[in-house]
Parts: sequence; structure tokens; C-alpha cells
Amino acid sequence: MSAANGNLLVTNARPWSDGAPVAGADAVAVAGGRVLAVGRGTELEPLAAPGTRRVDARGATVTPGLTDSHLHLVGWARAREEIALDDADSLDAALERVRRQLAERPGGGPVMGRGWDLNRWQGERPHAAALDRVSGERPVLLHSRDFHALWVNGAALRRAGITRATPDPPGGRFERDARGEPDGIVREHAVRAFAALEAEAGAGPGGDLERVRRAVGELHALGITAVHDFEGAEAQRVLRALTLGPGPRVRVLMHLAHAGLDAALALGLASGTGDDWFRIGAVKLFADGTLGSRTAAMLEPYDGTDERGMELIPAPLLAAEVTRAHAGGLAVAVHAIGDRAVRSTLDAVAAATRSGARAGHPAKTGPPPRIEHAQLVHPDDLPRFASLGVVASLQPTHCTSDLDLVERWWKTRAAHSYPWRALLARGVPLVFGSDAPVEPPDPAAGLHAAVTRERADGTPRGGFQPAQRLSLDEALEAYTGAPARLAGGGSRLGRLAPGAAGDLVVWDADLHGLPPERLRAARPRLTAIEGRIVYEAGARTAAAGVLATARAGER
Repeated sequence: MSAANGNLLVTNARPWSDGAPVAGADAVAVAGGRVLAVGRGTELEPLAAPGTRRVDARGATVTPGLTDSHLHLVGWARAREEIALDDADSLDAALERVRRQLAERPGGGPVMGRGWDLNRWQGERPHAAALDRVSGERPVLLHSRDFHALWVNGAALRRAGITRATPDPPGGRFERDARGEPDGIVREHAVRAFAALEAEAGAGPGGDLERVRRAVGELHALGITAVHDFEGAEAQRVLRALTLGPGPRVRVLMHLAHAGLDAALALGLASGTGDDWFRIGAVKLFADGTLGSRTAAMLEPYDGTDERGMELIPAPLLAAEVTRAHAGGLAVAVHAIGDRAVRSTLDAVAAATRSGARAGHPAKTGPPPRIEHAQLVHPDDLPRFASLGVVASLQPTHCTSDLDLVERWWKTRAAHSYPWRALLARGVPLVFGSDAPVEPPDPAAGLHAAVTRERADGTPRGGFQPAQRLSLDEALEAYTGAPARLAGGGSRLGRLAPGAAGDLVVWDADLHGLPPERLRAARPRLTAIEGRIVYEAGARTAAAGVLATARAGER
């Protein structure tokens, strides 16, 4: 029997919801796409209608469907087909990878790639002349691992019209050689000059919608049934089509790009508008860059330097834009990684509150503001999150991936980095995501990082700043109930309770019975949306490939 009718009965299970295992329950019944009951299997069995699909969980955990609260779904779908440089540890290794890939992709159109990380490189740094040696007149554009820098060749510079006379845009920079010529490294907002070339490279058979449908199948295999997406207008059209059309789909909270703020206000768009499949989220603003590129904005210089990063939006303008957005009914989601950027963002929210743009408690006036990443927070600013009603949107695997960078550049203030426990203890809601394609969208890896603060290989033993670790229940809530509430799902999503949507994950183990170091190996056996099974382990040959893709890019 199938669950095509939305009728599902999971027995011999360990149901989990609302922050804890469900006491006295070992079964979940879904009827017509909604949770009918969570309780004892002997009591729920008589309630099963004809045609109900029965699943023996074999003592494993059953959770609500998971949400990735920060990813770039179209970007991740594209990245899976682009030149991958994650494992290149030098300029020569990267060039050889590009040369091989171009030979396998004949033609003259622009080609995209991603994943180079100068922090791991030995020897010569990337530059356009080196890339020209293997690419000729075919434009090549290669995103850095953190997607805050672009390495391009001469052909791409010419196609984009970038010359020595081109000024740096606000919040961006074209790196230049000793003669003042653009050298092929483009940082932060300057990458927008290559948007047309990126769009041309992304065009192809089936286009982005088909790419995203394939990618969604992999999200289902990871237990993900909803996403909070951060992309531009074209991605918004693709994801709206995804949620309306046939084939694999996920629930989408669609955040708007800063460039679309004027249009959104003119149209009267408001955060929270939509339904449980597609809803308007916040306006995304960039307060600073990243740790990996040393463009995260700092209160004090990076260790051993006089650099303080980049404010991509100056603090007074940030405050003005936050106030303008909130006055128009739009929440804000501000990318802020460095402690100066976090402080500027909190100051901006406070200014919007004082102006009357955020009258009353945010829970009563619409979706709250959120800070994306918050990788370094000054202790004085920790209590301000809760007092201002700001949600912390965090990516646990950023912590474990960036440990070496923290030790190199933030060692003197490492105790204030990735302060998950400190925020939660002050009543700040936490939501978790991956920032894919920066990191693989693998919630199991995120659970492991949140609970252990260790890398996949178990280092550093005992965890990085272990006082900031979370419990498994706290981490699961950040992937389920908390992001569902933030997206406007209320009591309908992110939980296993009567009347809620039958979005659930049957895992292959009792998560609470696993040693913490083994959490990252846990996999979904089955994922259902509204009681309909969208993924089942072993039901398709791609299942093994899903795990390989999820692990791609791990270090």
C-alpha cells in the first residue's frame, strides 16, 4: 500500500516534537495529510483507514520534517553542476581542475565554478592571467568557498566591461595589480558586475526549475521538507513555480534581495504574505562580508593585522533601510558575521523601534527581525537580541569548518565566537541552516556540530569552546519548531501534534540513544510531506548518491 492518499501509520517509534520526546508515545498516525494522533500504537491502529501505509520504525526517532533556515536553493542546484574546487590546495591544482572541466564542456559560453579557498592554498594566489592560460577567450567565473569573492579571467573582465577606469562600487572592490589593472579577484558587491554572465552560464536544457527539482529530491533524502531561501527575483520565480507545479517540492519562505526593497514597498508586499507552501519572508541586507575573506566587520582588528573588515552597508544607511523596511511591513534578515556588523544591526533595529516602525513587541506586529550568522558577538550585545526581539539564524557547520580561521584571526576573542548557548540562555530563538552551497545541506552534520562542536574527525577533542554546545533537543528544535514558527507556520508546521501537517522524518536510529559523535551518521529512512512519502531509503538508486553529495565539500 502507498501513502499517496496522505494516510500513514508509523509504529514502534520514538516520536519527538516541541523540544522533547513525546512521553508515553510510540506511534504517529496521519490521515488525509494531517497528523491524526501521537500515542500508543495499540490505540492508533484501529484508527487507520483503508489504504493506510504502515511503517515499522524499528525503535528509531520520528521527528517533524526539518527546515534548512538559510540556503540558496537555486544556487545550490546550479553549484552541483559547476566546476568544483573544494579540494584544490594550490593555484596549479585549481587550474588543472578548470582545464579538465573546460575540455569536457566544449563551447564558447561562460562557465561557472566554486569552492576555492585561499586560506588552504600553498604558493601563488589566484589571478586572471593564470586563469587565462587554461581558458583562453571563454569567460570563466569561479566563486570562492564563502561566495564573497569571485575569481574571473580576462575574457570575463572584458565581457563585463571592467577596466582600470572602473571605480569600486559601494561595499565592493576590484582587486588590482601594481599597474592599477583589475587582477581578476572581485570582492563583495563588486561581483554584481558579472550578474549577466552568471545568468548566461545558468541557462541550459531544462533551466533552473529542472535543476531545483532534482536538488529537492536530495533535500528530501536528508529529511528537509522546508527551506528559508535567500536569492534574487529570478530565483523567486523559479521557487514559486516549484511550489505550484508537479514533481518534488518543499515549503519555501522566500526572502527578498535588498535590490528589490523599493519594488516590494511600492507593491505593498508584507512579510508573512502567502500560504504554507510559499510565503514572503524578510528583506536580506548585508552588513559585512565573511571571516574567510577577512571582510567581516570587526570592532577590533583581526589578530596580527590592522584590518577591520568591510561594512557593506554603512551603519547610518543600514539603520535607515531597516526603518524603511519595517515601516512598510517588511521584516529584515541581516547578514552580520563580525561583532561590529552585529552591533550595527542591533543598533539599526533599535532605531527602527524608536521611530515607531516596530511599535509593540515584534511577535504581535509580524515576523521578527533576524541576524544571519552572528559568528562573533561582543558580550555587551548578547542581551540586546532578546530585548529587541531579534532571532539568531545560525549554521552549525560554519563553526566546525572555520575553526582554523578563528584560531588564526580571532584567537584573542574566540570565547565570543559562535555563541549558541549564550544566546539561547538569554531567551533568543535559534534557527539552524546550512548556507548551501557554502556548506552541504545536511542536518545530521548540523546536529553533530551543534551538540559536539567537533569536526567530523572528532577534533578538537571535547569541542571548540564547549561551553557553547547545545543539547540534542535544543538542536532539533532549531531545525523544526523554531523555523516553522518564524515562517508563519504557527501550530500547523514543525511539530507532531493533532491537526498539524503530516510532514515527518523516520530516522534509521534512536537519535537520543546514539553517542553524540555518531549523530552525523544518522540518516532518514523515510521522509513524508502531508503524509505522502517523498523519500524512502532503498526505493531509488540515487539514495547512495545523495549521501555522497551531502558529504561533498567536507574537510
